[in-house]
Amino acid sequence: MSRLRPLLAVLVAALAAPGAASAATTKRVVAVTPFQANVLAELGIKPVARGEVLGGRDRVNPLLNGVKILKLSHPNGPNLEQVAALNPKLVLTTPTFRRGEPALRRLGMKVVEAEPTNVAQVPTQYVRIGKLVGRERQARTLANRQVKRINFVMRKAKRRPTVLVILGVGRTPYAFLANSWGGDIVRRAGGRLLTGGLTGSGGFARISNELVVKRNPDVIIAVPHSESKDIQAVARYMKTNPAWRTTKAMRTGRVYVSTGNSLLQAWTDVHKIIADVQTKFLKNR
Repeated sequence: MSRLRPLLAVLVAALAAPGAASAATTKRVVAVTPFQANVLAELGIKPVARGEVLGGRDRVNPLLNGVKILKLSHPNGPNLEQVAALNPKLVLTTPTFRRGEPALRRLGMKVVEAEPTNVAQVPTQYVRIGKLVGRERQARTLANRQVKRINFVMRKAKRRPTVLVILGVGRTPYAFLANSWGGDIVRRAGGRLLTGGLTGSGGFARISNELVVKRNPDVIIAVPHSESKDIQAVARYMKTNPAWRTTKAMRTGRVYVSTGNSLLQAWTDVHKIIADVQTKFLKNR
């Protein structure tokens, strides 16, 4: 597997090039995602608000305790009036909520999308956020540390089992593609995704149970996606789905369920997430 350092050098250079976003010295920042909020905390900046986290709260930096939490809704993101009342000078957001950006800008806020969609983008987004808040030097130090940690844990993989990472929206399965956050995490952990030929928007492709059987993965990682009250029921169904009973994964007891959101969105402890996938699911260290 390729290493991150060459890509980091290219992207960091691009960020430093003329025309890149100028540094914002303001500390009145709203961070829509947990990745952005955690980066700010590591840079010594406490945002005035952060977006809600559905699961995985243990990965939130303790320095963010007490920060106002904004409810997020698709496709606009945080409530415009709530954000305006906080009078932020900078709003860090994500393409997921792009539709809500123009309204924020009309109120005079600087709005920047700064969210990694794959592992290689994690260190470069550290640098991007650091430049925006006037902490570039600190951000580059943190980015370099990320590269070292990620490369170290990737080298731990000794075997490369075949894998399907399946998002369960109710009882409808979707495969995580290689360009999804979770798909890239599993590839970096040493898994070989059986998603060749599949296409879909947002990094997911709707699949059938018959296709799961045909691809016959060594490992199935099931990620239930539902309302909180239904998550455990969906998880139980995916863990024991009779339609998958003839797959190698089901016959060898290698169908695992991930009920957190570490495979659904970016986090700053990405090296730990990769290690978790290796030890808990792939068993390849």
